[in-house]
Amino acid sequence: MNATPRAATRRKPLDPRLADAALAALVTAFAVGALAFGLDDEGSVDASSYMVAVLAGGSIAARRINPPAVLAIAIAGRLFVTWDIGNELALVPAAAVALYTVARYGDRRAGLLTASLGAVVMGVAAAALGDESFALELLGEVAQAFLPIAVADAVRTRADRIDDLIETEAEARVQAERLRIARDLHDVVAHGLSTIAIQSGVAAHLIDRDPDQAKEALEIINATGTSALDELRAMVGVLRSTHDAELRPTPSDPDDLGELLTAAVNAGVPVTTETHGTFPADVGDASVVAVHRITQEALTNVARHAGSAATTIRLDHHADHVAVDIENERPSGGGRAVASTGVGIVGMRERAESLGGRLDAGPTPDGGFRVSAVVPYYRHGA
Repeated sequence: MNATPRAATRRKPLDPRLADAALAALVTAFAVGALAFGLDDEGSVDASSYMVAVLAGGSIAARRINPPAVLAIAIAGRLFVTWDIGNELALVPAAAVALYTVARYGDRRAGLLTASLGAVVMGVAAAALGDESFALELLGEVAQAFLPIAVADAVRTRADRIDDLIETEAEARVQAERLRIARDLHDVVAHGLSTIAIQSGVAAHLIDRDPDQAKEALEIINATGTSALDELRAMVGVLRSTHDAELRPTPSDPDDLGELLTAAVNAGVPVTTETHGTFPADVGDASVVAVHRITQEALTNVARHAGSAATTIRLDHHADHVAVDIENERPSGGGRAVASTGVGIVGMRERAESLGGRLDAGPTPDGGFRVSAVVPYYRHGA
């Protein structure tokens, strides 16, 4: 037997028109029952009272179509039945629903004003028709009439707060998505342009003295530019898609840094790696992407600010996290390691912190630069 899809078992929301029709039937039944069983009657019930009760109760079915008109019918019906046979109870539910509807829907200020005016008019008229003290009748009627108005305003306030929370959350998601796009765009463009800039300088310097090496530099420029364009096209494709997907692909082998090392060498950065352990089999894509992008950005900064300074990458895998250290030596030629302008380091730090990790970056005592990060393992299904 085939399993029923979850979507097919979900209940559809009740049509408001059906809900209002059911509510109208309920208050009408109460009104007719109150008249039939003589609840709060002072005299015999004639056909006109039944007709008015059915009309006033039935009008609730149109309460969302024209709330003020339904309120007027409910109040008029209640006052007529009170005047005709002295029954003040039969149409109280219908009047309460009508007051609630006027206060709950439409313009807030106009709704509260209309409902309050209706409550006062009904309270004064009902108190005048009653057989008790006018002041006591008026106090009871007004309190009874303003209760559904207060409930309606409280419900509206809660709904408005929920809408505000939803809007705030949506804005936060938009800002987070913008940050994600900016971070990945920076990774693609900065890395590619840094390599192109370095190799174009090499080609220009060697074009006359060593054409073969200049040709090799131009081939690297071509390959780097093509790769960057492919990634940008992929990014644009994801942005046009309605599906939530990573802007940058996850490496097929989490422990393989070969592509990053090749790119660093192409940019003129000699790199050595020291790896202890591997990613766990159930590691999530977020952790792998974070490690690879942090490493890539650190190597890009070395190429940009330290030239051909020797760089070491250390990856130490632990039970619940991986420690990443990328350290370059003091730039040759009397130069010194210079920190990034900030965008790249901010992006690396955000990647680590988004997973509950941390990242520190700064100069070393010997004039080099070090990026040190702790990236927790984000497990599949966590």
